[in-house]
Amino acid sequence: MNAGNGIPYAEKAEPRRRSATRGGHPPSARSGRRPGENSTKDQILTAALDLFAAKGYSGTTIRAIAGEAGVDPALVHHFFSTKEGVFHAAVNSRLSVSSLFDALADDDSRPAPEDRAEWVARTFLSFWEDESTRPAMVAIYRTGLADESTSRTFRDRIESSMGNFVLRLVPEVTERTEVFTSLMSAQLAGLAMLRYVLKVEPLASVDFEDLLTWFVPALNVHFDKLAQG
Repeated sequence: MNAGNGIPYAEKAEPRRRSATRGGHPPSARSGRRPGENSTKDQILTAALDLFAAKGYSGTTIRAIAGEAGVDPALVHHFFSTKEGVFHAAVNSRLSVSSLFDALADDDSRPAPEDRAEWVARTFLSFWEDESTRPAMVAIYRTGLADESTSRTFRDRIESSMGNFVLRLVPEVTERTEVFTSLMSAQLAGLAMLRYVLKVEPLASVDFEDLLTWFVPALNVHFDKLAQG
């Protein structure tokens, strides 16, 4: 609640009331968060993520986030202190960058050699296709277009995690492996950038399954090249 003076949750102190309980014991003190505080924070984070995804970090302001969320800018500062604080909280509210592929790393199943490229593409792009995680991915990469250090750590973690994930499909690590993983990551990140961030047509609109039929053979080239030694 805003008291109308721009200060979040600022309320006038009420006069101390005498206990109305039997025996003269004072009523128990309230504890915990204010009702609705979590929902207000979620509202701000959702608005922030939408703006970061649409306009990037530089193009988004605390005032714009507050306007989108329908709250006073002072409330955004109250919860998150700075724009960088909002960005980190918004991304982490939808996406665990540090454990993006952890569940898959714990999975003992492996695709057949002929299915490896499709498995990699489908796995990575699934985070972009999923409406619950796409805004966070777009926000990270769009912010990175301006080379913002705010986004660089997230982006580096995603691509490093993806590289390690791809390595699981390589039977033997050689001097060619590093180039292989770099090329795979570059193609995957490049496609994601064009389709989901910049929304270049016709890539942005092509059916996902049709997209894979075009894209997977390009990834298979790298697996074939690696196998040649």
